[in-house]
Amino acid sequence: MNPLSAKESGNIMSKKDFTIRNYHPDDFAAYVQLHLDAEKRDQTGKPVSQQMLAEALGHPRFRPENNLFIAEHNGSIIGYISVFLEPGLGRALIDGLIHPSQRHKGAATRLLKHALRHATEAGLKVAQTCISESNEAARRLLKQLGFEYIRFFCGFRLDLTTAPLPDIDQQEYIIGRLKPGEAQDLTEIQNTAFAESWGFNPNTTEEIRYRISLGSCSAKDIVMAYRKTRPVAYCWTRLLGEKNPESGDTTGEIHMLGVAPAFRRKGLGRMVLTAGLSHLKGRGVTLVVLTADGEDHAARRLYESVGFEEWTKTNWYEKKLVCDG
Repeated sequence: MNPLSAKESGNIMSKKDFTIRNYHPDDFAAYVQLHLDAEKRDQTGKPVSQQMLAEALGHPRFRPENNLFIAEHNGSIIGYISVFLEPGLGRALIDGLIHPSQRHKGAATRLLKHALRHATEAGLKVAQTCISESNEAARRLLKQLGFEYIRFFCGFRLDLTTAPLPDIDQQEYIIGRLKPGEAQDLTEIQNTAFAESWGFNPNTTEEIRYRISLGSCSAKDIVMAYRKTRPVAYCWTRLLGEKNPESGDTTGEIHMLGVAPAFRRKGLGRMVLTAGLSHLKGRGVTLVVLTADGEDHAARRLYESVGFEEWTKTNWYEKKLVCDG
């Protein structure tokens, strides 16, 4: 969740000053500008582009006209909140943003309450959201509305210009790229590899195909490890935006990394990670980022073993929802 203000004293807009309504496709340009304005002010380092925002709204399980809500003031969009419904887990994932000039005026509270009502009416059991550990305002707001801290995730980064990448031993396993027609195999590996991971929602092949088709990724960016012809591990890489004109950095991401349970503890995780990093370096990437569950000690050891360093932390919060009937 991006900054949602918790300071409800002082200059507070009245309910008549702004309205909350459903998103409409005509809002897209203003929705993009809201993100650009916020990133310019907050300097979080997160890539923001029209293409990335459009791709997020196009997720197969998300319906922005039904689950994205806009706060509007004097004809201008001042904030939004999205509710990603996951009926299979009984969970709603909430994310939102307030324009920097409109924070601390009550819009965040109303948007979040609106999202909670929407999730409750959908029959879900819990609402979850994540915020930066340093976002004290959002933390206070979440506490005020009954959310409780449940988990933390760490952001890691690696400077590829200085990191030594070890050679890959392919005697037993073959390293390649995702092949046409293997989206279902990748879906199966991912779902089994993360079945016991906190918060993981099993993917469908439709979702995997959609994500492979995005502008930031393609099949060639997904490194696969094969035992003979059987895919047994993968490292899903992608580019995050264009080269930074100021620093000259091109940022890449380790989006997902998984090993089929029957093939764990054989060095495959390190093998596909190294292959993924080599692939990103070959694409001109100088900085690589990833996110890992703070309580997944094995994953953290793996990333740190190749030089990744922790640089951010996000906290997850949860609120139990009371459904009528």
